[in-house]
Amino acid sequence: MANAISKTAYYTLACRDADAHKPRPLCGDTFAARFMNDEARSIWSRFQSFTRANTSNAGRHQIIDALVQEELDRAPQARVVVLGAGFDTRAYRLRGGRWLEVDEPAIITHKDAQLPVTEAKNPLERLAIDFQAESLSARLAPYRDTQRTHIIIEGVLMYLTHAQRRDMLAVLKELFPKHVVYCDLMRATFQRDHGGALHKAIAELGTTFRDMTDAPEALFLEAGYTQASVTSIPLRTVELAGQRVPAFMIRRLLPSVRDGYRIFKFERS
Repeated sequence: MANAISKTAYYTLACRDADAHKPRPLCGDTFAARFMNDEARSIWSRFQSFTRANTSNAGRHQIIDALVQEELDRAPQARVVVLGAGFDTRAYRLRGGRWLEVDEPAIITHKDAQLPVTEAKNPLERLAIDFQAESLSARLAPYRDTQRTHIIIEGVLMYLTHAQRRDMLAVLKELFPKHVVYCDLMRATFQRDHGGALHKAIAELGTTFRDMTDAPEALFLEAGYTQASVTSIPLRTVELAGQRVPAFMIRRLLPSVRDGYRIFKFERS
């Protein structure tokens, strides 16, 4: 793929594929294998040694799965928009939702070939957009919805500038006045102290984390969102894996790890 950020979608895909083959998978994305091609395997070879980070990727995905499923159990017909969807397969796995996956044309083309929308258990559309050349607002305009809409932004925000993040939230506010955002936010100190080697491998793909801060949630709070929930990715991942001692250590003794990388659920109404 030409877009360097899109290449990272193969990394997160491979994390979920590896997780699905474990005796005790965290998110159990068995559809991930459908997208594993030579490029995905080549990229995975660069990251395979990052055991903790790779497991956390699967844990991150499961945390969002659970939060979204809880909402869909109450409102099965709700719209769900996955921005920078990558190889997301939630429309095939979760119960309920009218799904819209949005990403670069190369990813959408590959997804359509390997996992057609007709196989999804829920209504699913895919929208191809060149994020650098096309207007997100214009492309999403036909999907404007005044009902409560769920927006998943996973593994995306750390690659955007502050201005790009603000612009994205402005588009969401305009098109979906009542919406919920599910996103992962990483503190700058966590990336520096615990993710340096992983970030170096990501940079070798041609991209980098941008405008990192130690209060990434401030962007949402300043934009008028309410913080509905927050979940530690490292802590919840070891809990899901049944690792009691590491969970105790992260919860009680390692607050910088516990709070350094989290899933936030923000509401706007």
